[in-house]
Amino acid sequence: MQWKTVKSSLGNKAYGLWNNGQKMLTLAYKGTSDALYLESEDGVKRLFHYRKKGFIRKKSVIENEYGVNLGELIKEGNTEFVEVGNKRYTVNYKNQNHKEFEIIDEEINKPVATFSIDENDADTTNYSLLMISCLYLVRSQQPAPLAF
Repeated sequence: MQWKTVKSSLGNKAYGLWNNGQKMLTLAYKGTSDALYLESEDGVKRLFHYRKKGFIRKKSVIENEYGVNLGELIKEGNTEFVEVGNKRYTVNYKNQNHKEFEIIDEEINKPVATFSIDENDADTTNYSLLMISCLYLVRSQQPAPLAF
């Protein structure tokens, strides 16, 4: 799967998640308010917030429009983990510039998806894409339809 830049303007970025030539999601990121706007392939639209929290143990979190924590990005040493729901994923960068990464499910210790990003942006954008990728994986593995 690949995150491609759809458009970029002052303070705003838009990305599309593509899989085998089909657009799965569109994500718009507004850096000034840390808002993430998602639209799925079936037209469902959702608002998320990307925030940094914690004093001693800092982490990045993604919250839904009601402020409920949906996932966290945690750094432990040189390793990064994304926790979504009751699942924990390890992030494995496949190259030095962080343009390609694997999401590894810790339960089965195997990659469940590989993503690439067409441009290396600020860390906040890449981290929000990481967490949305994991959220998408968890939601798509559930028997209920994808409801963002």
